[in-house]
Amino acid sequence: MVHVVAVEERELLARAVALLRDFPPHQRRRYAAHLHIVDRYFDDATYARELETLGSLYGPPDGCILAAVEHGQVIGAVCLRRLDVAACEMKRLYVLPEHRRKGVARALVQALLDAARQRGYRVMRLDTGSFMTEALALYDGFGFRRIPPYYPVEEVLARDFVFMEKELAV
Repeated sequence: MVHVVAVEERELLARAVALLRDFPPHQRRRYAAHLHIVDRYFDDATYARELETLGSLYGPPDGCILAAVEHGQVIGAVCLRRLDVAACEMKRLYVLPEHRRKGVARALVQALLDAARQRGYRVMRLDTGSFMTEALALYDGFGFRRIPPYYPVEEVLARDFVFMEKELAV
């Protein structure tokens, strides 16, 4: 049975960080045909710094880190951070490959939407690769719609990325 929990204890944060450490290498393996885009998006040094400060970057009161836990193992994670008083951003949705197609990502997204509503956000935004068809189908299923880039982005990335948002009924 999978449980989605807020990452609040240091030990659970360490396990979530360990899981997310595999996110860029996985993206590079899974999307090898788009490696030039993945490599531009994931700067290894910047991502390492992000993981070192994950708890403060995405933590309360404005954000959260959620983990999907099964039999004591962290099998997925997703993060929320504040963009402004009304808008937040979903980041780093990742589920271990052997646990996909079991509703784990869907449970994480639903819990993150609920957490955003509880924090009073009115809109959630995200970005994903145009070639990440499974992610796009998931977000479409939740009612996210395509929007122009919501942050400054290099033209080469803007062409290969999809920016989305969802209005949150509070």
